[in-house]
Amino acid sequence: KFELRRNPFLLQLVGGMTEEIAASNFGAKLNGYAAELCPPDIQRRMDAKIENIVSKGWPALREF
Repeated sequence: KFELRRNPFLLQLVGGMTEEIAASNFGAKLNGYAAELCPPDIQRRMDAKIENIVSKGWPALREF
């Protein structure tokens, strides 16, 4: 979660999630995304989901 702390927007996303989601595989992927360590296909999927969250709000997270 170190990388998430360096990105205020992503840290807000994690702060809005329940603890079990933040500690899950999704939380690990989000941290990898923040560190830019994800494979390009996952990076693109995360970009699309974050855009969706920005435009629609939290229900988009349940689809991930």
